[in-house]
Amino acid sequence: MKVLNFLRPENGMTEDPLYYMNFEKYEDEVRDCYFFMADFSNDLFSGRYDDKEKIVLTLEEPNSCTIAAHNAQFHLKADKILTLCPYTADLFENRTLVFFPFSEDWIPEETEKVIDVSYFGSIETTSFWRSYIENVFTKYNFRYGHYNMGNVPRCSYQDKLKILSQSKISVVHGLWRSLSTEGHLKFPRASENLAFSHLDEGIGPQVKSRMFEAAFSRCVILCQRDYWNPIELWFEPEKEFMYFDNEKDLDEKINYIINHYDEFDDMRINAYNKAINNYTTKHFVDRYLK
Repeated sequence: MKVLNFLRPENGMTEDPLYYMNFEKYEDEVRDCYFFMADFSNDLFSGRYDDKEKIVLTLEEPNSCTIAAHNAQFHLKADKILTLCPYTADLFENRTLVFFPFSEDWIPEETEKVIDVSYFGSIETTSFWRSYIENVFTKYNFRYGHYNMGNVPRCSYQDKLKILSQSKISVVHGLWRSLSTEGHLKFPRASENLAFSHLDEGIGPQVKSRMFEAAFSRCVILCQRDYWNPIELWFEPEKEFMYFDNEKDLDEKINYIINHYDEFDDMRINAYNKAINNYTTKHFVDRYLK
């Protein structure tokens, strides 16, 4: 296998989790093929890689097609597409549903939990997250950031994992938001894809790296409930994570967990054990690429 990781540092995405998956260490363990990652569209269609099987890992399907219509055309060139979207995987024979891989080289060591709550992600187009930060998180010892967003404190991948390892609670969600949704009309079988069922609200489901990062960091995972709840593909509610439904519920649950943290030891360790035994890059290679 030849890993083709088309990362574009000029896009300011140098701390994207894609930089830290470490698939390259397993190149000799997989059959002779090309493995496309990151910003690969132009190269996939270039014709330079048509001499071998082409496997694509897309972490943005199908939401990426609302940004650029050509992102809906992977199926025309890729022999196999590994996707995080269960609804898209159900519609196409060349799609395989996969988890978000986390390199075993980056699993944080267990450390003292000195931070109450953390959140990593965008807030600029998600007004309720801004409200959560201003009205809930500020009541506690909290940290938040993003690897690329200018209106959120920028944070390296290493620093993010360090903060998560020190956090009692990690607040996560499984949504993407889009201000432009016309591109989805060019996506094959768009009318059948349940991921597009609430585009009138500018949202869709997306499995995020933060779910897995929180589990590997031994945090109590608080996940926002939505129409799809894709986290349940990989973690079990009440056993490995908890939902919250709104701002009031989030505040009440954070407060209770912090003041009764021992009660949640089993939950966070269950999530950690599920992750290290199933969701590393090595597990990904063994399950989907060999």
